[in-house]
Amino acid sequence: MAEITDWRKLNVYRDSRFEALESKLCTNKGSTDPDAFSAIKDLMVFAALVGFQLDKFEPLSDKVPKSSILLETYASTDKDSYIYLIALSKEPRLEILKDEHLREAISIFEAYCNGGLRYIDSWLMKNLSEPLVTNTLFNETLGFLIENA
Repeated sequence: MAEITDWRKLNVYRDSRFEALESKLCTNKGSTDPDAFSAIKDLMVFAALVGFQLDKFEPLSDKVPKSSILLETYASTDKDSYIYLIALSKEPRLEILKDEHLREAISIFEAYCNGGLRYIDSWLMKNLSEPLVTNTLFNETLGFLIENA
């Protein structure tokens, strides 16, 4: 019989090299931008959606330092549904959501999140003169939507 996983205690990792980006974009990390994300998990979901939309799938390297958020934290505000939807979009088989494959589903989310964070970081680097970083996110996202309408 397969071992039952306590899904709440699974870690959702992100590359620690993006901590400066988190500080710019998350109020709980010190951002003073009034439109910043309230929590890191919200930025991670946005980054994963950006990565998914732009097909920026970049698995985390074992050689880089990582930070994590428990899956339970995502679930507390129903943000875990994005993890499952992104995993199902990449691997369209229901088995990906079973206990024994849940770590794989999370890894898919992490890879898109990593790709998205890298892309978001490049947006901000191109727009250093913009006083509010959330304006850059809005403008870049809107530009993408208009180009691909």
